[in-house]
Amino acid sequence: MIWKKVKSIAGWLHLWTGLVTGIVVVIVSVTGCIQVFDEELFDVFHHDLVKVEVAGAPKPVTELMAIAQKAVGEKKKITSIKVGEAEDSYIFTANKPAKPEETGITYFSQFKYNDDVYVNPYTGKVLAIIDSRYEFFNVVEQLHRQLLLVKPVGTIIVGSCVLLFLLMMVTGFIIWLPKNLKQLKQSISIKWNAKWKRVNYDMHSSFGFWVLPVAMIIAITGLTWAFKWWENGIYSLMGSKGRPSIERKAPVITTADTTGKKLNIAFANLQQELKGNYTGITLTLPKKKEKVVMAIVYPKYKTDNWYNISYYYLDMRTGKLFDKLLQSQKSLALKWRNSNKQIHTGRLFGWPTQVLAFLASLLCATLPVTGFLIWWGKRKKGNKKSKKPVVKQVKPAIPKLKETV
Repeated sequence: MIWKKVKSIAGWLHLWTGLVTGIVVVIVSVTGCIQVFDEELFDVFHHDLVKVEVAGAPKPVTELMAIAQKAVGEKKKITSIKVGEAEDSYIFTANKPAKPEETGITYFSQFKYNDDVYVNPYTGKVLAIIDSRYEFFNVVEQLHRQLLLVKPVGTIIVGSCVLLFLLMMVTGFIIWLPKNLKQLKQSISIKWNAKWKRVNYDMHSSFGFWVLPVAMIIAITGLTWAFKWWENGIYSLMGSKGRPSIERKAPVITTADTTGKKLNIAFANLQQELKGNYTGITLTLPKKKEKVVMAIVYPKYKTDNWYNISYYYLDMRTGKLFDKLLQSQKSLALKWRNSNKQIHTGRLFGWPTQVLAFLASLLCATLPVTGFLIWWGKRKKGNKKSKKPVVKQVKPAIPKLKETV
């Protein structure tokens, strides 16, 4: 009796949360499918931009940055540099967020500019300038994260719907739980030769069961970008009181301040330190008053099962490396946070888990649709039953009496 009531409550919650969040879940799931392979697809469609012919030694990074700066104009300041392997082009990014009072309702209003300049490091040729705000895969990502709305609005809507989707998965599992082994076999399979209504019901039930573990991981990791309290909660579970700091202050020096003139030396020192053990480096350039270049390095060789990222800190006044935070030195919480996107998209263990994440996202996109069709079918059936049949009143025939003599 109690279990029947629990199932009834679960059914009510499952129905109404599904009707409220359905459209958003479909959008987030479909865009999630694309995001799983967005880097690979970008490289395929823009092969001439991301790959170059190796020809000797690359030009000095400051010379290449000057070329990129000239290409975007002096009003747009280069803020970061991405360096890949020998056959990769350099990417110079000029990014400036808009002030809160300047933003509108859409995602695009959040930036004054956000340009990526692709430069051949051997010839210095500018291969392309892409306004990242409108680049297809970035638009897909922002639709996925915030429905192309301004961040404070979009992330709350998406996050709330994903949170309700978690509730839907739990209540859906309670509804799904079979009574016996025979019902279990029916609940995890689809009777393709049955009528459409039965096939649709089986798809909703069985897809929901098979996708549940992966979908929950995707939802849990996705909520990290939506709610600070959720992110902080996971930090606490990982043994950290808050977001671990990766910032470093430049050491005190007595020599003349030549800030901004030692980038070539700093980059050379970093490459000497790494000895080729990297697939990519992102150099975050300091603002006027700052003196530290933070290099985010992606090593070739993994030291554990987490996503491998190390941080190196260079003094722009001297070009010297003064601190580093290697993968082996990071806390569990920071390792998780650096790996969160890789877990979310299935990239952590390569293409097998990417395919799994892709299929899970695809099946999640079908669940609101099949669920809606089940509800709509029952609704129509209920309306038919509620209509009272019209009963025609037939007057009884009066028999004629024979006259008697």
